[in-house]
Order: sequence, then C-alpha cells, then structure tokens
Amino acid sequence: MPRLSPPIPTATHSDATPVQRYALPKRKRSLLLSIWPFVALAIVQTVLAISSLHILGAMRAFSSGESQWSKGQKDATYALARYAVSGDPAAYDQFHQGLHIPMSDMRARLMLEDQGYAARPQAALLLLQGHNEPEEINALIWLTVYFKNTDSIGQLLARWQDADEPLQELQTLAGDIYASMQLAPPTPVQKQSWLAQINALQIQLSEAERAFNKVLGDTSRAMNKWLWSINIGIALAMLSLLMGHTWRLQRKTARAEDALDLVSERASTTLAAIGEAVITTDAAGHVMYMNRAAEELLGVSLEQLVTSELVQHMHASPSSAGSDKDGASAWVQTAIADALQGREHPRETIFRLCDAQHHVREVKLAFTPIGDDIGTTEAVFVLHDVSQEQRYIRELAWQATHDQLTGLVNRYEFERLLGVLLEQTKHEDTAPGDHAIMYLDLDQFKVINDTAGHIAGDAMLRAMSAMLQRCLRAGDTLARVGGDEFAILLKHCSFEDAKRIAEQIRDAAQNVRIQWGERSLSAGISIGLVKLAAPLTSVEEVLRVADMASYGAKQRGRNNVYAYDPGVDQEIARYVGEMEWVERIKAALEGGHFCLYAQAIEALSTDADEIAGGGLHIEVQIRMRLPDGNIISPVLFIPAAERYGLMPMVDRWVVKQTLQTLAHLQKTAQSPAISCCAINLSGTSLGDERLLDFLQDQIARHGVDPRTLCFEITETAAITHLPNAIRLVKALKALGCRFSMDDFGAGVSSFGSLKNLPVDFLKIDGAIVADMLNEPAHRAMVDAINHLGHALDMKTIAEFASTPEIVESLRGMGIDYAQGYAVGRPQPFSNTIAAPSSNCVH
Repeated sequence: MPRLSPPIPTATHSDATPVQRYALPKRKRSLLLSIWPFVALAIVQTVLAISSLHILGAMRAFSSGESQWSKGQKDATYALARYAVSGDPAAYDQFHQGLHIPMSDMRARLMLEDQGYAARPQAALLLLQGHNEPEEINALIWLTVYFKNTDSIGQLLARWQDADEPLQELQTLAGDIYASMQLAPPTPVQKQSWLAQINALQIQLSEAERAFNKVLGDTSRAMNKWLWSINIGIALAMLSLLMGHTWRLQRKTARAEDALDLVSERASTTLAAIGEAVITTDAAGHVMYMNRAAEELLGVSLEQLVTSELVQHMHASPSSAGSDKDGASAWVQTAIADALQGREHPRETIFRLCDAQHHVREVKLAFTPIGDDIGTTEAVFVLHDVSQEQRYIRELAWQATHDQLTGLVNRYEFERLLGVLLEQTKHEDTAPGDHAIMYLDLDQFKVINDTAGHIAGDAMLRAMSAMLQRCLRAGDTLARVGGDEFAILLKHCSFEDAKRIAEQIRDAAQNVRIQWGERSLSAGISIGLVKLAAPLTSVEEVLRVADMASYGAKQRGRNNVYAYDPGVDQEIARYVGEMEWVERIKAALEGGHFCLYAQAIEALSTDADEIAGGGLHIEVQIRMRLPDGNIISPVLFIPAAERYGLMPMVDRWVVKQTLQTLAHLQKTAQSPAISCCAINLSGTSLGDERLLDFLQDQIARHGVDPRTLCFEITETAAITHLPNAIRLVKALKALGCRFSMDDFGAGVSSFGSLKNLPVDFLKIDGAIVADMLNEPAHRAMVDAINHLGHALDMKTIAEFASTPEIVESLRGMGIDYAQGYAVGRPQPFSNTIAAPSSNCVH
C-alpha cells in the first residue's frame, strides 16, 4: 500500500549520494559541538607547554648571559690593572674588549626599557656583541619587554642595573689612566691609587653579580612553581569543563530523543494546516502524498491521485503556449528529471495552471530531491498559488506608469520614454527635427473647478484626454503630466507635421464640451510645441523649454500654439536665460556669493546735510560675485529674481548684512560715521506681512540705531501694496527709522497717495533727471516734484546726477540731495567706509 502520510527523509549509510550533501554539514557541526572541549583542552595545554618552555628558555638566557657579562667585566678589570702597572697598550686593548661585553648588554637593556619591542633589531645586535647565544636572544628580549613590570623580572633587572654605575666608573677610570699615561710616566703613588680604585670597583661588580645570581635563582624557582600551579589548575579546570559539557550533551540527547517522537505527528499536522500545496512523488513521478491545500489546488483528492503520475493532473491553461504535454506537464517532467539527477538547489518558476474545474491559476513551483545511498528516491514539490499576488503586481506596475483618472501614461513614464528617445537619437542617424514634443495646458481650468467643482473638472480632463487620443497618430505617446497639463511625444514627425497636428488639437479642443447640469462647460488649450534638436539633449532641458513654450502660448492670449525651434526662436532662450539666473541667485544665496556696494548721496545745501545727520549718507546696493572674481550688476539678475519670487530672500540677505556692518561700525566708533543708510525693499517684500516682524527682530538683534536706517520703496510697490506699506512705514518710523520713496515720477497715480505715506525723502526717477538739461519737459517735472515734496515736508533726492552740470542745475532748483556718478560711483562697502570686509561674503 502507498504511504498516505508525509515521508520522513532518512539515510542508512554515511556515504549516501544526494542526501549526504544535505546531512553531512549538520553532522559535522554536531561532531564539532561534541568534541570542542577536547580540542580546547589540547590547544590550551599546547599553548601552555610552549609558553612554559619559552619562559624557562628566557630564564636560561639570563643565566648564560650573566656568565658572559661576569667574565667580560672580570677580564676588563684584570687587563686594566695590568695596564696601570705596566702601561702595556695590549693590556689596554684587552680591557676594552672585555668591557665591551657587559657594556653591550647594558645598552641593549636600556634601549628595550626605553623603546620596548620597537628596539628589538638594535637590541638583538648589541646582545649578540655581548656574546649571548643567538638562539636565546629573542627569548631574552621577549622576557625583558613584556615582564619588566612584574615583581620577579623587575627585581632581576634592578640587580642588573646595580652594575651600570660601576661599569661606567670603570670606563671613566680607564680613560683617566690612559690620559695620564700619555702625559707622563706614572709615579708609584699613582699606580697604587689606580689599583685601589680598580679593586674597589671590582668588589662592587662582584657584589652586583652575586645579587643578580641570587635573584635569578629565586626567580627561576618561583617561576617553576608558578608554571606547575598554572598547569595543574588549567588541567583541573578543563577536566571540570569536560565533565560539565558531557553532562549537557547527555541532557541534550535525551531532549532530542523525546522531541523526535513528535516529529512525524507534527509534520502531518503542519503540512495539513499550511496554505502551500505540498506533493511528494517517487523517482518516477508517482504521487505518494499531498496535503489538503494541494487537493484544493488540483481539484482532486489524494485517494483519486495516489500512485498516478503527477504530470497527468498538471494541465496548462488554454492561453499557455503549446499543448498540455508541452506546457505545465513538460515543466513538471523537467523538475522530476532534475530531482533524479540530485540537483538539490530549489528552482522556482511561475506558470499558469488549470485545475479540474478549469479555473486558471498562476502557480509558483519549487522542488527538492530526497535520496539515500542508491540515489534520488523521492521528490517534494511545493506549489504556491500566486494568482492574487501577480494580479496585484500587474496593477501596481500599471499604476506606477499611468494616471488613475485618465488612464494615460503619467509623468514618470513619459520622462522615461523621452529619455530613451533622446538616448537613441545620440546613436542613430536620425535627421534633426524628426521628433517633437507638445506641452498642453488647459485654459481657465481653475474656473471650472472653482465654479462647478472638482468632479466636473475630472470629467473635463477625461473628455480632453479622449479628444487628444483621437487626434494622435499610432505610435505617439500621450501623457498627463500635471493637474491640467498633458504632454505628447511625436516620434518620426517633421516639425511642419507637428505644427499641423498641434493646430488640429487646438481646433478640436474648442469643440470639447461637457454638460454639467444646466451648464455647458468648455475649456481652451494652450500648446507649446518644441522640436527635439540641439542643444536640447536632456529630459530636464526639453521639459523645461516645453513648459516655457506653453507659457508663451498663454502669454499670446491663450488658446494658441507656440512652436519653438531651438535654431530660430530666441524668445524661449530669454526665458531659459532667466531660469539660469534663478539657479545662479539660489546658488549665490546658499554659497555666499553676494556682496554689498554703497553709493554716496550728497547734500546740496547745509540744511540738507544737517537733516541727514551730518555724517555719511549712502545707499546700499547688492552685487553678485562670480567664481572668477567678476562683479555682476543687479540689472542682470534682479528682473529674474522679481519674476520668480526670489526678491524676499535677496532683501532679507541685504538687510542682515547691512545691519551686521552698521552694528560693527557703531560699536567701534568708526569715522566718518554713517548718519543715514538707505536699504531698498522690493515690492514682493513689501507685500509680505511678515516683513515688519523680520525688520524689527533684526534691528533689535544687531542693536543698530534705528535713526541711521532709511528704507527705500518704489512708488509702484507702495501703491500696489498700500495698506501694508502704510502699516510698515508707521511702525518703523515709530522706532526712528526713515523712509524714501524711490523712482518717483515713473508712475502716474502716486501723487494722491503721498499724503497717506509719511515718507522722509522723495527720490526723483533717474530717467527724468538724466536728460533734464536737454528736455525742458523733464526739467519741469523735476521742478514740480521738488515743489510737491517740499510742500509735503519731504526732502528730495535726484538720481542719475551723472555730470557736474546736472548737479549744479539741481542745486539751483533747490533739490536737497544728488546721487549719481558726478557725486560718487558705487564702491564695495568696505572701501566706502572703514568697515569690516565681512559684508562681502565669499
């Protein structure tokens, strides 16, 4: 009878072919866990034996070294005594030869004590010169370096050090005797004195030798006892460890035997409960076991399937390529063949399976062979129904690349396709202009959302996307890239054909209407058409230019087509240039590449000078410093900053840097002092309700005298943001600040607003002042503004006073102040006054 319970893999021999490759690693690990105490015991005992021999060898090296040292110093003293009596040069040479032995040992010891193991090469050479045995030198160095701080070796070295001073005195005495011999023959009294000193030193050295030998003997005996104790202690510890480990192994074995009895029952319960379909076959592919999940997946029971071939019940779905035998069945046959060859690494694949009820499922199949000493005998197949997972994956993949509302390609996928096309054009012989891109923006779409609601807006977007799809060719790519923005990629399309398609879309968009209740809703469309040609080589550049082209279409009155050819049109290039300035401005703010300049404002009368405070009257201006050191005028980057909303950040930078500089000047009492410093505020900043809090905070933080500050606002900005301007002027004038209305006369509606703005200075627009000597009308306007300002108790400042003649004419007209090249050119703030260089940040 076949088995109806899950098999438990077994192996009867240790050299079983496929199973061995699974079982042996576990057995090896188990063997290592069993014998590791024995291995540890052998290793520890071996290391201890080697260490003991090494230590004893080092002690033996001390003993043999001492004998050479003792012999050398004795030979030296004997030779020196003979030299003192006879004056024989050969005796003197023998003295040095004998003394060289202990002195070499002494220098080696001092070097090791001072430098440690780093001095081993030099110390080994010195010890070799001290007649120490070459094979014992390393042990001698090792013991000296690593055990010098122990009691035993420390005392041994201390006794060795006792001989240092007598040896040095002996060497000094030899030098004195030699020097006296060279001057005159010694007298008997001198000889007697020398012999006495030599004898005394010999006695000291002998005493040091005896002390060293005693400590050496005591140390050797103590170390011998210590090594015996360590060996015995480690042996006892390892024996205890071995006994404890054996006891733990016995307990572990008993627990394993108890747990093994539950394996079969647990395996049956687990396989029946899990959601994976598990099927076991023999080597021929006949079913031996299958769990409940496998019965549900295949649509048959185990009793119906047992002993039959598994491949007969694995049917490919009708949509799968090939016949039944060439589909799922063929794959199962391949899996069985792999299992028979003992390929233990699981393989996984996903295929479509049709069960007995003809339900199509996507199944992931994995298999593992089971074998014994003969070969593979069984195979376990695990089938996991991944139909729902695969459906989710396909849905997520679609959602990642498509817009949910319209079903069109989304921005991410459109950019990817555009990037692929741009990359292909770099490597193909495609003629320039063979591709184009459209960027479409619905006109007045916000009105539909605001008046009819977002549901109506969504309906309009779906209607527009359907219209766009009808207007395109096969192979063109339509994408929704924003709220009411679409993009179209036209491949292999001349620019003239692209213009024709764009006009067709524009005309068709006028006929798109949706009925929303009683209302009929429609929306125009602005189209930016861009030819994909140099220098547009990146996705970012193409989309940026296409967006600008769409903006250009709106600027021309909406419901228009703006066709941009990079080789002809220059208007988009201007937009691109402005965007480049935007990036430069942001980089300058982040990297500190802005700096401050200042231009003098000259009083044209004594009264005006006193009103200004009697000191320097200046206007602070901003400049941009390029990496090469060139200075850029604000005329080049301020328009881009105003257009793209960067002026509030620029204004705040100017205020912070100016107040920081003024605070430094006021604290250090720099001369000449600044009595009036004008700072420009843009219209965008003037409309910011948080500007007042910022200015008050900066003034308080830097401790600047508010009476030295004068904020300049243009008449256009003041009129546009009149409530904010009035609130700002009144609040800061209460602190003591002054205000100046800049570019007065450039507008036509500001005269009636002056009475509402209590400014202190009225700056006449420079365009009027510049040619007042040649244009009587301009001169009359300057005179009229001057009288108006004085009537309102304001002081007047004339800009663009570029020549001395203009300055004198202004003085004659009663203008209070002049500003221009005839008065002073803008200079770095640090050059205008004695201010720190920190106002120009690099």
